[in-house]
Amino acid sequence: MKIGMIFPGQGSQFVGMGKTFFDNERVVQEFFDEASNCLNKNFVKLCFASSEAELMETVNAQTSIFLVSAAIFTLLKEKYKIIPNILAGHSLGEYSAIFAGGGFSFPDGLYLLTKRASFMAEATCDETAGMLAVLNYPQEVLEEIVKRYNIPGSDEAVVEIVNYNSSTQFVLSGTLKELDLIAQEVNLSRGKAIKLKVAGAFHSRLMNKAQLKFSAYLEKVDFLDLSTPLVSNVDAKEIKAADEIRFDLVRQISSPVLWWQSMQRFKDCDVIIEVGPGTKLSKTLSREWPDKKIFSINEPRDIENLLLVIEADKVL
Repeated sequence: MKIGMIFPGQGSQFVGMGKTFFDNERVVQEFFDEASNCLNKNFVKLCFASSEAELMETVNAQTSIFLVSAAIFTLLKEKYKIIPNILAGHSLGEYSAIFAGGGFSFPDGLYLLTKRASFMAEATCDETAGMLAVLNYPQEVLEEIVKRYNIPGSDEAVVEIVNYNSSTQFVLSGTLKELDLIAQEVNLSRGKAIKLKVAGAFHSRLMNKAQLKFSAYLEKVDFLDLSTPLVSNVDAKEIKAADEIRFDLVRQISSPVLWWQSMQRFKDCDVIIEVGPGTKLSKTLSREWPDKKIFSINEPRDIENLLLVIEADKVL
């Protein structure tokens, strides 16, 4: 059985994520303890007893999602011997995937995400840019619209497609005026445009300064070759070497997430497992591939359902 594992990004967080596993699994409790000690932050309170607003803050969301994803992955691996054959993570989720492949330690992942979130937050403080989701819309038509509003090399009129989430689901980053004009055009032409609740143009050239600052901190982390291939957000290719991983994380901050292109490398997987909070990635894939076995792991019963499928395959 070929198993693919995918890890969610920012926006998948919710108050209470991982609590059932925390209440019942010592290995998950150990991850929460380690994260709290590393960052001097009470992650039990943050994940289980804070507010949606507090958890949504960039540094809180990124470190908490990484924590929960890493803990659930380790539970699947150590207790249930579920080992992936291929990995991918959506934006922030790429850090969880790298951890799962043995590319860096859990403390190093927390360290990098704290710096990443800090620099991304700095780059969004002027509130003149944002992000727009575009649903049920042809890619080639959207690309033509973007060309009309984006001025290459300018920071004053920016529009870029930064997430290719499925064959008809995209996210744009850019300056607010241009995004508003595109939203009107999309909605008038029977598509659906939804402004996202973020104050910044993530994965666009407006993140270039954040990328430059972040690159210096990557040199302080010991990267290792991966035990399992990772499909890169930046170019949708499989990578394993430590130097490739480091280079990929630098480029990722200001580059589009080629998620749907990356998922084409999961087409031959017998099972695809979304590891971490939420179900967004698995639901999107299930709509595209309704006949494929796709799971999200948020509760112990989700693991039970997954094990039934794995055991049935062994019998066959």
